[in-house]
Amino acid sequence: MKSLKLFPIFVGGVALFGAIGSVSAQSVPAPSGYLQDSRGNAVKNGYGQCWRTSSWTPALATRECDPSLMPKPEPVAIVQPSPALVMMAPAPAVTWETLVTEKPVRLDAASFAVGSSELQRGDIAGLDEVVKTAKNHPEIIFVVEGYTSSPGSEKMNQRLSEERASSVKRYLVRKDVDARRITTIGFGEAMPIADNSTAKGREDNRRVEIRYTVTEETRQRLTQR
Repeated sequence: MKSLKLFPIFVGGVALFGAIGSVSAQSVPAPSGYLQDSRGNAVKNGYGQCWRTSSWTPALATRECDPSLMPKPEPVAIVQPSPALVMMAPAPAVTWETLVTEKPVRLDAASFAVGSSELQRGDIAGLDEVVKTAKNHPEIIFVVEGYTSSPGSEKMNQRLSEERASSVKRYLVRKDVDARRITTIGFGEAMPIADNSTAKGREDNRRVEIRYTVTEETRQRLTQR
């Protein structure tokens, strides 16, 4: 009779144990290598370090507690944009042009004695320079101008100035300067260069001047864009 009473109790105990075991199996949390509070958060010390359990292994490391043990993220490759293609402007074309300018020249070629149209010995050197210029520049046309001082009549001074110009022309022609390149003109007592009231001034006014134009060529750089 006693054995019959114990059997149900034994069976009930086994059933109760099974039920308890089932509940315990359902409440076991996932494996963790760190102490956790009731909310499942890792427990940390005063230095902010997580407490590891005796079952901790590197495989259980978390980024919160052991970030140094976590795999490093792959570096993100930064692709630099290709530099913009800069188009260089073509170099400006450079051309040259020749400029022709005319340079007037006046030469005091000869001086004369009072009332005379004869060349003086000292005048020869100056006229030889004119001859040299004529040979080096065959394109030059010479204008020979005769002048006088104021004493004497205006008509006489006009004729004397023309004779003085002609005297210089004859000398140049004798030195092989083409006569067609020489024009003579007399101005008489007009256009004095000094004071006729003094002897020195009148001497300076008894003169012949030779005018001609030298053509000069220069190159000028032109830039075209």
